Amino acid sequence: MSQETAPTPARSPLPEWLFYAGLAILFLAPSQLAYAVTHKDGPFIGYTDVLAGLICLLALVVVALGNKWRELAYPPIGAWALVVLAVLSASNAVQPVTAAVEIVKFALDFVAVYMLFLNTLTDRRRVRLAVLVLLTSTTLVVAGGAAQYFRQLHGAAFDPMAVRAGFTNRNTYSAFLALVLPLALAAALHTRHRLWRVWWALLTAGGLLTMLSGPLIWLTVVTLAWVGLSARSLARWSVLAALAVFVALVMYALPHHRAAAVTELAAPYETNLIHVPQGAGAPQDVPIVKKRWLEWAPAPHLLGDHFVLGVGAGNYQLNIGQYYEGLPNVKKSEPDTNNLYLVIAGSLGFLGLVALFALFGHFWRLSSVLWSYADADLGRALAACLPAAMLALGVGNLFTAMLVRGLSLVIVFLFALIEVRARRPVGPPPGA
Repeated sequence: MSQETAPTPARSPLPEWLFYAGLAILFLAPSQLAYAVTHKDGPFIGYTDVLAGLICLLALVVVALGNKWRELAYPPIGAWALVVLAVLSASNAVQPVTAAVEIVKFALDFVAVYMLFLNTLTDRRRVRLAVLVLLTSTTLVVAGGAAQYFRQLHGAAFDPMAVRAGFTNRNTYSAFLALVLPLALAAALHTRHRLWRVWWALLTAGGLLTMLSGPLIWLTVVTLAWVGLSARSLARWSVLAALAVFVALVMYALPHHRAAAVTELAAPYETNLIHVPQGAGAPQDVPIVKKRWLEWAPAPHLLGDHFVLGVGAGNYQLNIGQYYEGLPNVKKSEPDTNNLYLVIAGSLGFLGLVALFALFGHFWRLSSVLWSYADADLGRALAACLPAAMLALGVGNLFTAMLVRGLSLVIVFLFALIEVRARRPVGPPPGA
């Protein structure tokens, strides 16, 4: 972008220390450590969510004392609609406490933390620093996942569920990487610093190697190829060649990846049961259809009975069991294999599903035109990765619900990056 058309950086209505507080949230976000009200059923309250809530309360006090309401940028209507519908759906909840926790989580993520990011990422230096913080945190996560991966290789039996870093299982770990690895690869392709390029390229390779959730492996290969196509010719073909080699390794040379990405994905039956029903007459040798696919049948029936507002925020799992009827079932199969769209439709009703599509559609539309005014290395990197991250979000939620602790704050940060770039306030810092 030429000097004459470069956007003037927006001045943040919030003090600078809130920007650094937001960086602390971002750095700690990729973790599912939480306090459980009850260890069996929850609800689970993430420690990072508590920190984010306290920081957002301080920001609210600052805004109120300075009467800066008109200076703030606000979330899109889809975010407000999700929060309002979550509140209205609570009237149908069989567990009001779980519904209340879910409502607070929605309001915290899509309104409070989103506004904190959006109103502090006001110049290129801040955006660059925020991206660096997220990629640093991701490096630590991938290092933990790699340590678990190689420890399993040298163990008596390889357990793919144990490769999860700070997450609760391989599905949420892989979902996090599906969202962030496009950013790491785009940063590597569009930076001029050789050491950073090596760092982020190794981060991308290490993250892809430690992903063991079958659908998300293939989705990430597609999104990384998309990002690779944004690079210049030599780098573009290097990325595509590296991905082709990885796919060949997955198919033939890496047995644990082949099991996750090919064998398990193609098999219609559960292979990682946490608990098989016991007791008189409980068949132990009958294959059990994967709950990931099985739930696609009863969930529409749940929606049909509670069409407008669902069964209440956070109450989906408490109600879906009664709709299985005579279908083969298992008490507890592999966790976090739910379809987010079915969960939202069942818990918030058809109106909630429309609000979710409106929210995702808003950011998909904005991300799809970022190339039209991508300026310098940072702008090109974000224009390359953010549409790919939105694709990962939209498709990945068919196989695992990503709006959970450890992932939702990262998603909100990506939303804020899209909005910041779409509004084009990211210029050089004041005084540069």
